[in-house]
Amino acid sequence: MKTAALLMACIMTASTNINASDDKPAALNDLRWKNRVFLVYVQETKTSEALARLEEFEAEIEDRDIAWFVLDGSQMHTNYPGILEDGLQSQILSRYFTPAPSETTLLLIGKDGGLKSRSSRLGFEEAFGLIDQMPMRMEEMRNKSGGAD
Repeated sequence: MKTAALLMACIMTASTNINASDDKPAALNDLRWKNRVFLVYVQETKTSEALARLEEFEAEIEDRDIAWFVLDGSQMHTNYPGILEDGLQSQILSRYFTPAPSETTLLLIGKDGGLKSRSSRLGFEEAFGLIDQMPMRMEEMRNKSGGAD
């Protein structure tokens, strides 16, 4: 009887610890090996356009495990569903967008955390093509098509 109670206590503690780590605020580095990342810098007047374009490609973004962040200097918008670390916006701005770009900028960061491309326009189609040529993505596509059989 004591063994069963001890086992139940261990299981409950383990599941509590798993849930607690899920609630931990995410930094950009926490997305490594889980998500590809689009970092988009736009002037405030173009924020709506960038968000609408990303919405158009929702299925493609989801299929490629992309977390996106649109920064316009004053605000940050994202599709990331989790809690984000305080100061993430300023970290992204200082690391990737200093000095602040004078024009729209799209950065693609791979699942390995490396910068894969930089564009001065919202060329999402080109970014998807680049992603689809990456070995990790090609393996993902093979696994998806193999599972459909």
